[in-house]
Amino acid sequence: MSRFAEVIVLACGAEEVMEPLTRPDDSRKWSGCFTDIGHGMFGGWAIEFVRRSRWIGLLEHLESLPWPSPHSVQVLVHDEEDECFGLWMIHDGRLVEVPLPRTRRAFWPNRYTGEPDPDDPGILIRTDGPGGWPDEDRAAPRRDTRDSRLSGEYLTE
Repeated sequence: MSRFAEVIVLACGAEEVMEPLTRPDDSRKWSGCFTDIGHGMFGGWAIEFVRRSRWIGLLEHLESLPWPSPHSVQVLVHDEEDECFGLWMIHDGRLVEVPLPRTRRAFWPNRYTGEPDPDDPGILIRTDGPGGWPDEDRAAPRRDTRDSRLSGEYLTE
């Protein structure tokens, strides 16, 4: 399945931490290389993925790095079906999604199990857009009960 995604990492004083991620490394669970998108008070790095399988494990990897200022780390993730970037920050040692106003995360259930797949990032939906998505007449999505760094609902249709 093709799921294009863009990921941007912003972090204060993290040039040394991010430098190895700008080079290929076959030992990583995820594949690809970040590009340095500028320095300043906050450094920035970006990467684009063309398949979901290429970025599985990325958030866990970023979470495990020795950040000089963990409170400054911001990860922006935009999957191809997201209506806006999601924001992730380190809280209590974990990289977790920060709920954004007027958005909700929804998940498509696995057609065999009826539960969301553990690797599925779901889709971030704006709730204030014209007409909204999914249609308001559809059955209300159920809450996602996975033990996950994502918080959201999953779609029943």
